[in-house]
Amino acid sequence: MKELWREASKVGRGLWYVDKQYCALCGAEKGPICMTCRTKYLRSDLRRCGRCGKLVQSEKLYCLDCAAGRGPKQLDQVTAWGHYSGKLKEFIQTVKFKAQPRLIREISRPFSDWAISQLPAVDGIVAVPMHKTRLAERGFNQAEVIASALHWELGLPILPGVDRIEPRSSQVLLSRQERLHNLKGIFVVRQPEYYQGRTVWIIDDVTTTGATFEAVAGVLRESGVRAIYGLCLAAGLEKKLVPLSD
Repeated sequence: MKELWREASKVGRGLWYVDKQYCALCGAEKGPICMTCRTKYLRSDLRRCGRCGKLVQSEKLYCLDCAAGRGPKQLDQVTAWGHYSGKLKEFIQTVKFKAQPRLIREISRPFSDWAISQLPAVDGIVAVPMHKTRLAERGFNQAEVIASALHWELGLPILPGVDRIEPRSSQVLLSRQERLHNLKGIFVVRQPEYYQGRTVWIIDDVTTTGATFEAVAGVLRESGVRAIYGLCLAAGLEKKLVPLSD
């Protein structure tokens, strides 16, 4: 199945992907991602917690929080491309807060290659939706831009009909339980019968506690989705471990 995705995406890659002479993250070495940045930020040497996607410095399947039952329960797996620090963090923040969504195309191929090496084949992808008020302020939804990149690279359909119906305050300073409460009831599936029996990837830019993935996955489960996987550009590091240096 994954080989079929690669074949189906050849034309799309020609339209979307631009060969990058310099690293998309640091701009100093040959790209699209140089060896230095791959080592420091993508961290292929570290496992990803299967529940929340955080990078874990052990051979255990789950991080400490998820092993203790404090992680997402509605997802079959979550994986993150890299660690949310340094140049990768700067790249994501530039995309979001400096209105540079086109930068995503510079990492679309290596990110897509990572995705299909980590997650099972699915029927389609769902971008974490943004409320219309926030969308009007920012001008784009970064999760939708990432989903579009995966669509062009892999030929996966983008599945419609999941909406965010209420705006909420920033979650940056909230605990996981507070985030879950803050997100309760704000996502809906407009046509639940369309999702019955399907398998999906949920796409976002960053995950910290997994609360947003959990909230979206919850309404998809209620709509009859059979298997749900979370995928994002970056995640944090497991708590109680020594932070990675930049």
